Amino acid sequence: MLFYVYNLPLPHRPCPTTWPEPRTCVTVNKVSFSFIIRFLFSLWYCSVDVAAARHTVVTGDNVGKVVLLSTEGREIWHLKLHKKKVTHVEFNPHCDWLLATASVDQTVKLWDLRNIKDKSSFLHVLPHEKGVNAAYFSPLDGAKLLTTDQHSKIRIYSSSDWSKPQHVILHPHRQFQHLTPIKATWHPRYDLVVVGRYPDPHVPGSSASELRTVDVFDGSNGRMVCQLHDSNTKGIISLNRFNPMGDTLASGMGFNILIWNQQDVMKRKQEQMMKIMSEQGLGRAEAAACSQRQRGACPHSSTRSEKLKRKLLSLTKTDLLLEGKMYKIKKPKLE
Repeated sequence: MLFYVYNLPLPHRPCPTTWPEPRTCVTVNKVSFSFIIRFLFSLWYCSVDVAAARHTVVTGDNVGKVVLLSTEGREIWHLKLHKKKVTHVEFNPHCDWLLATASVDQTVKLWDLRNIKDKSSFLHVLPHEKGVNAAYFSPLDGAKLLTTDQHSKIRIYSSSDWSKPQHVILHPHRQFQHLTPIKATWHPRYDLVVVGRYPDPHVPGSSASELRTVDVFDGSNGRMVCQLHDSNTKGIISLNRFNPMGDTLASGMGFNILIWNQQDVMKRKQEQMMKIMSEQGLGRAEAAACSQRQRGACPHSSTRSEKLKRKLLSLTKTDLLLEGKMYKIKKPKLE
């Protein structure tokens, strides 16, 4: 495969309808790039990232090679850094000379772009028990690395000691041939991790009958914070990404995208509270009954109202299963 990159002169410039060669347009950090790709079916690229400030593009292929290019398309180096497919490449957002690569060869490697000569010039190698789908640096300070293997473990590494994970989260997300690989990602403003769940009875704490939720974990201790679930969809959510503000989450599932929005969630909570109050007979009916009583104070609480309070409080806790809006992606027609 030949891989060329062209930096378009203006951000957000639309792709022309006709090109002399097959191309695709990608916009990263408000800068548009046009890729010319000539396919050889025995070789393809599996991952890509752009360091806009450094004017470089990095990509990994299916045979373990990593290519570093300038945004003008000049090849800087082309090296075989892994034994098998490179599933993920990423520049550190706060230190763009630091590169992470993940592979199905069961390793994640950290590299100094200023000193890469061959496959043995890595800074650190992080061994895993299974192939690795992703390795994301934390957007807050770049001091943590989040990896997702192809079975049941999410690892969080810290720059204070790359040799071992700071936390290992047991989580069902096994690899399946016809399923988009599940990848855990960071919240942009808080130390939170979000990942889709693929229930697996062989993983402790999981069962085949449990909901296919989106799980949110605390990155500082590895504990679950909450689970998101949409009752109208039953598919497995493989990809999740917060917007830069961190108040909206997009979840990818086949040809569906779920949008989780904070305002929608709060509105839904209020509706649930009103429904519960109506079912419990509280409100005007209870106030009228209280006023009809003979002199004597209306009791401040009762067994029924205490139960209601506890139920209403549970709606504001983080272990609530929330629901999102679903958007359908139309399958493109081949001409």
